[in-house]
Amino acid sequence: MKFKTLAGLALTALIAAAPAAQAQLKIEKPKIAFVFLGTDTDGGWSQSQNTARLALAKAYHEKVPYVENVPEQTEKVEQAVELFINHGANVIIAGSYGYSDAMLAEAKAHPKVAFINMAGISSAPNLESPYPKTFQGWYLAGMAAGYATKSKQLGMMLGFPIPDVLWDINSFALGAQAANPGTIVHVAFVNSWSDPVKEAQISKAMIQQGADVIATDMDSPAALVVAEKAGKYSIGYQVDMAKSAPKGILTSVVFHWEKELVPAVAAMKAGTWKSQGTPLYGIDTGVVDIAKLQHIPADDIAKIEAVRQKMIDGTFNVWAGPISDQAGKVEVPAGSTPTVDQLWNMNYLVSNVKGSMK
Repeated sequence: MKFKTLAGLALTALIAAAPAAQAQLKIEKPKIAFVFLGTDTDGGWSQSQNTARLALAKAYHEKVPYVENVPEQTEKVEQAVELFINHGANVIIAGSYGYSDAMLAEAKAHPKVAFINMAGISSAPNLESPYPKTFQGWYLAGMAAGYATKSKQLGMMLGFPIPDVLWDINSFALGAQAANPGTIVHVAFVNSWSDPVKEAQISKAMIQQGADVIATDMDSPAALVVAEKAGKYSIGYQVDMAKSAPKGILTSVVFHWEKELVPAVAAMKAGTWKSQGTPLYGIDTGVVDIAKLQHIPADDIAKIEAVRQKMIDGTFNVWAGPISDQAGKVEVPAGSTPTVDQLWNMNYLVSNVKGSMK
């Protein structure tokens, strides 16, 4: 997807995120279908959603159809959705920021069908776009990287510089800084959600520049494989990527979409489901978490687990000020925290990130 398209979607986020008048939707016999951006075995984003699809199939004792590799093009998404609806589907679950416009159009066209678009930014009475508080997982992963690094140089690659991606790199950097003051995170935007060849090239370049921990915010483990071969540490994303880098992976920020989707469909069947707009689900819900911590001392693992528990208890906020950007501008003053709307409009990199939003 072109960044121009992303920017256009970001402008609609302020309107889409505003709660609309919600109504309960009852679907007595859920007929569920999934629309995937990638494949169900992509090793990351779509695979994590496929786990939820399988959980729903088990819960309702029937097959849940899906379509793979649907590009972030409104016409293509609408075609996939219409095909499922024409075959009786009444619960459409998709998963991409770039599907937002198409899902909103389909929700308006089919008010008796329920729509959920993971990572989307549009909403309607019958459309919810949930997303995990990935910044909680990335802060903990940043702590792990901070404890593991010897060079105090970390590398992280991401898709596009949109708010919910920027909060991943920023929270990772803040966690690393908290664990090991003076740690720098080098950032690179791939301008794709999945480009294994480019991800591998970036990983190699970052290692050559001194990074001894490589983190990926991408849909594939390509960067971790390079780090493993170079004898460096790594951090995965979306699913536990330990199989791709067993000797050096510190942890992965993982999604458990089934913890949100299974109850949501149950509520639809009961007639109690209401779209919450664009809700965020934290570690306390289990929708986002970190995988097993490895390759760092037990004392450091205990420190990370203590912060994780505070997140669950609601006594630790990743974004507690003061937080400054690369130019030294105070973005979050001491004694304050950003609102959800401010998070959804994040447009800066924190002070210990090196690189640009390009």
